[in-house]
Amino acid sequence: MQTQKINKVNFSSGPCAKHPGWTSPAGVLAGRSHRSKDGLCMIQDILKLQRKILKIPNDYLVAMVNASSSGAMEMLLWSLLGADGVNVLSHCVFSRHWENDIVNELKLKDVCVFRADFPAMADTKDLDFNRDTVFCWTSTTSGTSFQDANWIKSNRKGLTICDAASAMFVFDIDWSKLDATAFSWQKGLGGEAGFGMIVLSPKAIARLESNKPSWPIPRIFRIADDKKINFNIFEGRTINTPSMICVEDFRNALLWAEKIGGIASLKQRVEENYSVIKDWVSRNSVFKFLVHEKYRAHHIACLDIDEQKYQQLSEAEKWGFMKKIVDFCEEEQSGFDFLGHILTKPHLRIWCGPTIESDILKNFLPRIEVAYEHLVPEL
Repeated sequence: MQTQKINKVNFSSGPCAKHPGWTSPAGVLAGRSHRSKDGLCMIQDILKLQRKILKIPNDYLVAMVNASSSGAMEMLLWSLLGADGVNVLSHCVFSRHWENDIVNELKLKDVCVFRADFPAMADTKDLDFNRDTVFCWTSTTSGTSFQDANWIKSNRKGLTICDAASAMFVFDIDWSKLDATAFSWQKGLGGEAGFGMIVLSPKAIARLESNKPSWPIPRIFRIADDKKINFNIFEGRTINTPSMICVEDFRNALLWAEKIGGIASLKQRVEENYSVIKDWVSRNSVFKFLVHEKYRAHHIACLDIDEQKYQQLSEAEKWGFMKKIVDFCEEEQSGFDFLGHILTKPHLRIWCGPTIESDILKNFLPRIEVAYEHLVPEL
């Protein structure tokens, strides 16, 4: 198979850029079953590598599941909730999805919603951790993020259920604060989309064995059946059929992460990228961060235009202008896929996670200024 080198100017927030030196997977198990000895061995290998790189405790269960982080999160919500009251931190597009599932689909009655509007974050000071708490660690859609898990109580009764889609392979996670965690391959390490992961603490495992939800659960989301956990999925025997080429590709990404020094090196790469962005923002008078520094994700730079004529535009006109900046950069091959999420407010969104190299950012950011200067007469 002919290899293809990565285009190193991709700033999409998912699927994210491939790691440096990436080439197409060789397809060593193309056409082979995931149930074969070799297929199962490769799946089990990625589970072991993730446990090692992410420092997941030995008494936590780890499984590969379907439908990216969204599918993994649905799996956790439908399987674990219902035994206690629920807190929902609702301040971004995906946390709004989880709020809707809990309130309107599962129809739970005892729900406390802690809301904040884009691009703020929900306040955590009044959380009762005797209740289950559902939250997004990092908001991919707004560039907000918790910087740590210190706000979560250690002696809690309730479960913490975390959508960590954009946080994994970026933060050194304190697993003692997370009971049920969902993430995907496509973010921090630039794996392929469509594949998710779940990580369960002993307390989450005990919930599965003691609580049977009152609603039906589709087979594809079923971690347990009548309080009996399906341990097969935690041994690499997936519920549905995965692409072994995608599994191989993610294994290669994990081996790269391990080779460069694991989570410490991945974090360092993010901080180097953030320093580049922060320095650039401080030196120009047009672009500013959308998010306050206290809750700013260092690996997702969301930018606004700090110019009076632009700020006087309608929201539709602002989106149009931002899109023209992206189109200008794409036409000259200087940067791709950095328009903000359409369900938020107009902004530019630049993924600068661990697979992005700081030199690429240094070369790219001035091109945004060039695009702005080219288009500013239209304001």
